[in-house]
Amino acid sequence: MSDRRATSRTPAPRADDDARGPFCYRAELAARVEAARSSAKTAQTRLRLMLALTAVLEEGDIHTLRVADCVARAGLAHGTFYRYWDDAGTAAQEVLSDFMATITARRPALPRGTGLPARIIAANRYYVRVYRLNDGLMRCLMQLGNMRPEFARIGQAANVALAKRVVRAWEREEPATSALPMPLRMARALACIAMVEGVLRDRHVRSPLEPLASMSDDAVADLLSEGWYRLLFGRPMPVRDQRRQKPGAAARARLHVA
Repeated sequence: MSDRRATSRTPAPRADDDARGPFCYRAELAARVEAARSSAKTAQTRLRLMLALTAVLEEGDIHTLRVADCVARAGLAHGTFYRYWDDAGTAAQEVLSDFMATITARRPALPRGTGLPARIIAANRYYVRVYRLNDGLMRCLMQLGNMRPEFARIGQAANVALAKRVVRAWEREEPATSALPMPLRMARALACIAMVEGVLRDRHVRSPLEPLASMSDDAVADLLSEGWYRLLFGRPMPVRDQRRQKPGAAARARLHVA
């Protein structure tokens, strides 16, 4: 009997303040496996398979993913895999979707009232670190989006939702922004998001591109943040906001975008 209904996918747990900040997804899943030792066996097995699949993806890619490698890594019988997923691609989509949800759940939060420049810097420093710590999975996200249009649409919907939050924060920071047509506001926010993705792909996924590959995480994040601010506001970021975020502050801060 299939265990799919009994072990339906659950969203990534919402992180408390102490569990927020940059993370390695493989370590995150290993912690979930350990925490699930008293749970139903089906839940434990699913997590073990997700952890094994994550390891295989990190060390290879979507195109070389095989069920046999996943079950061997998990120490389980070949047929066990098919109690949860129809094929390796479907399993990879679930794991990568959970990874994306974890990125959102682990986002740090700044106190309310923090200005947009500081929010932009904190958010970019968080994402730059997460990208580096999970560069193999980030590569697979791009590959799966190319293979499965429905998965690409999930990523696009997440970007649109983020762009809407950016626009709201932008409008609060500078009310005159509301005079711009909404399509232009959304286009600028989406361009900011695309800029980050493009830079980090050149830094981690494609052949390392200099000087990006040699720059520190904070230097890359601050460069991106300056680009965001100029694109949104049409002027340089205030020096006081650049100085306010010291290296490592994003990992300790608590970010609240919306």
